[in-house]
Amino acid sequence: MSDNSHSLSERSHPYLPGLWLAAGFLGLASLALLLRPVGVTPDTITEKAAMERWDRLQKLKSDQHKDVTSYGWVDKDKGIARIPVEKAVEIIIPKLQAQNPKPAYAITMIAPSAITAAAYPLYPEVPVDAGAMTAAMAADGAAAATNKPAPAAPVPAAKTAPAAAKPATPEKK
Repeated sequence: MSDNSHSLSERSHPYLPGLWLAAGFLGLASLALLLRPVGVTPDTITEKAAMERWDRLQKLKSDQHKDVTSYGWVDKDKGIARIPVEKAVEIIIPKLQAQNPKPAYAITMIAPSAITAAAYPLYPEVPVDAGAMTAAMAADGAAAATNKPAPAAPVPAAKTAPAAAKPATPEKK
C-alpha cells in the first residue's frame, strides 16, 4: 500500500470534512442573518402592505365622493359633464312624475289555447275531467279523442346499401 491513502478509515482525522461542511453552513446562515434588514419580519411586511392598501382605499373613496358631489368634465371634447347626484335627482324626479308610466318594452301576452288550459290546470292536485279535455280539443279544431291506440307503423327491413353508394371517408394515418 502507498503512504498517501485517501480512505476515511485510514486518515488521522476522519471527521474533518464533516466539520468543514458544518462550519460553512453556520457561516452562511450567520451571514444571511447579518445581511437581513433590521426590523423586517413577516408581521411588519404584512402590516406595511395592509397600510398601503388602506391608504389606496381611502384615496379611492375620497375621489368617488368628490365625483358624486361636485361639477366637472368627464370628457370635455365630447361635451360630457358630471353634476352632483343630489342636483340630478332634483332635475329628474319632477320630469318622471309628470309622465305617465310606460313599460320598458312591448308587453305581449300569448293567450293559452283551450287544450293548454285543460291539459295544464292551475291546480294540479285537482284531477282533469276527460270530458273537459275532449271538449277543449274539439274547440281547438282537433279530432275527437279516442281511447284506441294508434296503429303501429310497420318497421322496414334493413337493406344493405351497395358499396358505390357509401360515402368515401378519408383514411386515418
